[in-house]
Amino acid sequence: MACSEPVALRTPIVKAKMQNSVRRSWVLRLTCALLAIGAAPAGPAFSASAAKLTALHADPDQPDLTGVWLLAGYFTFAPDKSLPSFKAPYGALYARRMAAFNAGAPVDDVTADCLPPGMPHIQVVPYPFEMMQTPGRVTMLYEYAGQVRRIYLDGGEPKDADPTYYGTSVGRWQGDVLVVTTTNIREDTQADFTGLPHSDALTITERFRRASPDTLEDQITLTDPKAYERPFTTTRVYKRHPDWTIGEYVCEENNRNKIQADGVTGFGVPPAKGAGH
Repeated sequence: MACSEPVALRTPIVKAKMQNSVRRSWVLRLTCALLAIGAAPAGPAFSASAAKLTALHADPDQPDLTGVWLLAGYFTFAPDKSLPSFKAPYGALYARRMAAFNAGAPVDDVTADCLPPGMPHIQVVPYPFEMMQTPGRVTMLYEYAGQVRRIYLDGGEPKDADPTYYGTSVGRWQGDVLVVTTTNIREDTQADFTGLPHSDALTITERFRRASPDTLEDQITLTDPKAYERPFTTTRVYKRHPDWTIGEYVCEENNRNKIQADGVTGFGVPPAKGAGH
């Protein structure tokens, strides 16, 4: 991929909503650089347990994972673009989606109409997120479409809830590692922008670890007995940006990729108001 044409501007999945043009420019340039060099291997673990309390890290019982973080590497689910071993009919479904995507006419992309990307897709978008830790909870605040994800540590998670885009996430600490299990995820979402499918039986297990002051790792395992032959694991790396804040992202404003009448994701800039009248 040429750095002169960032994938964030070319794909229908990641909509370039540029209300904060200077900041988005830095995000895209950094993303492009990371695509070129890949995610560097994490160094030796350091202890996050002795961190001071702050406005974001407000629970002394939790090791500190707070900060504004940005994905390193490519934004397929696995950075090396490897795939799960599909069961029927999910392999054929993915092949159909990829054929449409490569033909420039993507299908089945719920985010094109500003619906949430869901889990685990939200973990592999090229927009920053902020982690906040309070007693009994870890909250993830995503710049992408202003999304919020709640990880419950105290048993306060919803019981018998309907499936949702981000499911129900329950966490526990194993030393400095936050282990999160997410279930109850809607089947109509995709695991990444290429259309990686899953079923309603998907369970996601994550292991968050702050490998260094400016490096966060998330080992993500997808277990889906309906869609995959075996669990599929990848590790994503995020870099901390202490001088950044989370910007406003309103998908409905200036939506460039709205789904057309034939079900295909659109491209380009919407017509100016009043055009053609």
